[in-house]
Amino acid sequence: MRTMLLALTLAVTACTTLGPTPATTGVSAVPVGRPGVELQAGIMPAFYLSDAANDGSGDKSGTAQVHAIIEPDRILGTKGLILGARKWGEDGDSPIEPMIGYRRRLDNAFSVAGIVYGGHADGEANGATYEATRFGGELAIDAGIQSRWSWLSGHLMASVSATYLDATGEYCVNGGGIAIDCEDESRRVDGAVEGVYTAATMGMALDLARRPQGSVQSVRLFLLGAIGMMPALREGMQMPSNNGYFSIGMGLSVGFGSPD
Repeated sequence: MRTMLLALTLAVTACTTLGPTPATTGVSAVPVGRPGVELQAGIMPAFYLSDAANDGSGDKSGTAQVHAIIEPDRILGTKGLILGARKWGEDGDSPIEPMIGYRRRLDNAFSVAGIVYGGHADGEANGATYEATRFGGELAIDAGIQSRWSWLSGHLMASVSATYLDATGEYCVNGGGIAIDCEDESRRVDGAVEGVYTAATMGMALDLARRPQGSVQSVRLFLLGAIGMMPALREGMQMPSNNGYFSIGMGLSVGFGSPD
């Protein structure tokens, strides 16, 4: 996993933010029900690895993410199993993280899913060095809304996640202990973050042409909002996490299934 230890303030002189952590996987709880693949691109709700981002503001921007999910189904004799990976962030701070999970349709309207994810990486960017480990799990539910058109359906989505973070590194701070881009005269400190951080996500989606047969299984447009708690760093020292955040995201996913 490639995440930065720091989150750099958006205000005044500091201009870079690093270390977004997605609050949700963005994986649909609706199974394909046959061998298939899901490809997704969008902006995921996210938080930073310190509430110093945005100078302590509770409103956080999302992070760009792409993922690919395979549902082997009868190929492996594992109905509901999903395997995949996702990548998020920007150049220099874009980890690739594996995911594994299980999803099941309870009836015509409701589907549920459980997903675990995690990874480890180290790197350097903007004068900061880091090493980080992250793993966690997510439970998701999807409720379909009936439509008069067979080719269009609405869905309500919700999920809860818990992510363990353990990161250490060296970075630069200003006079208030807030992370900044490193320059020759910058003051450097060592920092560490460790803890379990939870988030809740709700959203809605439109599925176009979802069908049990054919190569194209579905096209989904979705909008998400997430709330949760994030780490806090001051002068490299971890503080009590008492600053919640709200973040939004959106995206597009396309599912392909075995035609027979």
